[in-house]
Amino acid sequence: MRFLTATLTIAAACASAAVAVAAPARLSDVQFIEANRCIGIESTKTFASPDVDALRKLVKDNYGRDSYIQDKADQARDDGQRDASRSSADVNQRITAERDGVCRALVSTTTTASTPSGAHNMMQ
Repeated sequence: MRFLTATLTIAAACASAAVAVAAPARLSDVQFIEANRCIGIESTKTFASPDVDALRKLVKDNYGRDSYIQDKADQARDDGQRDASRSSADVNQRITAERDGVCRALVSTTTTASTPSGAHNMMQ
């Protein structure tokens, strides 16, 4: 009887660990807003990246937010797209640093995004 109980306990622990690994990363509200800004940046021609699909999936997986956070995220996405569309050397340098820093860090929080991000780095 002890053997059966121990086996069931181990099986339950393994099953719950597998579910925890498969669950998408839960972003904080700030990270959710940053991810939306990154989508805006990487949606432009100048700063296009294969990571944008992974960011869209990340945002979709983390969609259940309060309305004011959703509004901030929409505003951040629009601001990111507008900033990335400007043709100033200073702005381009800042946006490039943001894309390669914050945006890549957000993409690395997902397990499915690690392959496109790595492939993109090798191409540069």
